[in-house]
Amino acid sequence: MCFALSGCSNSTDYDLKSVVAVISILVITVLFLVLSAYSNILRDEISNMDEFEANAKQLQRKSKWKLTNTNAPFNLTKVQFGLWTVIISSVYIYLSLFKGDCADAGINKTALVLMGIFAGTAVASTFIDKNEINDNRPRHQNRPSQGFFIDILSDANGISLHRFQNFAWTLIAVIVYLYKVSLIKTGCDLPELSDTLLALTGISSATYLVMKTKENDPPAVTDVPQQSTVAAESANTNNAGIIQQAVG
Repeated sequence: MCFALSGCSNSTDYDLKSVVAVISILVITVLFLVLSAYSNILRDEISNMDEFEANAKQLQRKSKWKLTNTNAPFNLTKVQFGLWTVIISSVYIYLSLFKGDCADAGINKTALVLMGIFAGTAVASTFIDKNEINDNRPRHQNRPSQGFFIDILSDANGISLHRFQNFAWTLIAVIVYLYKVSLIKTGCDLPELSDTLLALTGISSATYLVMKTKENDPPAVTDVPQQSTVAAESANTNNAGIIQQAVG
């Protein structure tokens, strides 16, 4: 990684800044992956253990021989927030120690907008979850994890369009951002994304939040109008009377 990022020579006299940068980036990345796998840092909150266990048993019956995962499902907004935290912090370390002094760089609009979008989305998503939990509402999050991508892309009805759209624009932004980082030769200016891409990323996050508020709504119940019920009962009574008269 040292050779790939900094182009250092084959000599044993390594640059201290290069070593510090590589170690820092590795520590941040590995720690994030370990916590993601063995903690609830990126997972949904389980509000009803009875519902969770019932869903686990149902999945176990379907999978038969395959053991059901007993972990909570991954949360899309937490994954996005964590991912951009790792990317931007790692890129800052890389540019600061390999390309120049970041103290001389100005405020980067893209970094602020991206962190603002995904931090705000994570906070709003948490408020939505807390309101549903306080209402004792059945939630599709009260089920075992079915795999990373299925968890972040699915609601109660399976893979959903609004989740896929949000994930797709996040992936596009990540690819473009890292590509622009690879083009930086000197200086510590973080890459800038176009206003269009930032706007589309923000719109997809806002759309996801609006649709998320409806994911755990109770199913609509169609009430039979009272007049229709009374009319039906009256018709049944009249029919019974006619039958009795005919028999008599």
